[in-house]
Parts: sequence; C-alpha cells; structure tokens
Amino acid sequence: MSLLRNITSGLRSLFRKERVGRELDEELNGFLEMAAEEKMKQGMNRKDALRAVRLERGNLEITKEVVRSAAWESVLETYWRDVRFGVRTLLKSPGFTAVVVLTLALGVGANTAIFT
Repeated sequence: MSLLRNITSGLRSLFRKERVGRELDEELNGFLEMAAEEKMKQGMNRKDALRAVRLERGNLEITKEVVRSAAWESVLETYWRDVRFGVRTLLKSPGFTAVVVLTLALGVGANTAIFT
C-alpha cells in the first residue's frame, strides 16, 4: 500500500469511525458466511456451521480490536485521548497548573540564559 493511500485511509478511519466500523462488521460477517458455507458443503446445517465457525475463529469483538490496533491511527487517537485527559486534569487544579508552568518557564529561561 502506498504512503498516500495509507495516510488517506487512516484519516478516513479517524474522522468516519461509524462508517469504517460498519464496513469492518460487514467484512467480518461476510468472512463468517463464507466459512459457514464451506462447513455446509461438508454436510452441516446452517446453524451448526455458523456456531462451529464462531468457535473456531473466536470472539468477533477481539478480532475487531486487533484490526483497529494494527493501524497507525490508533496510536494517534491514543495520544489525543492522553492530551485531552492531561488538559482536563490541569484545568481541575489551576493553582497547581500555575506553579508547574512558572517552574518550567523559570527552568527553560535559566537554561537558555546560561547556555547562550
């Protein structure tokens, strides 16, 4: 897959989560149906074939999470959640935030003054 296609696919999945989720559901269900048809060709009825395929393949939700976590956009989404959590935490205690910002400003200013 080319880099541009990978980037556009990742951005699409970041901004259109519902649609991408539905497409993943459709793809996994289609895969289960194909596997069930193979079992039915071996002589099983439809209900037993679907059950056997689900037992062989495992939980679909775990499969979805594995597919989602394999892409670069899941890392970006995790970082974004962490930044939002940090900002919310700092906004809850403005006194602590002010002390931290002043301490960092003094430290950076002092290092800049000393090493220039």
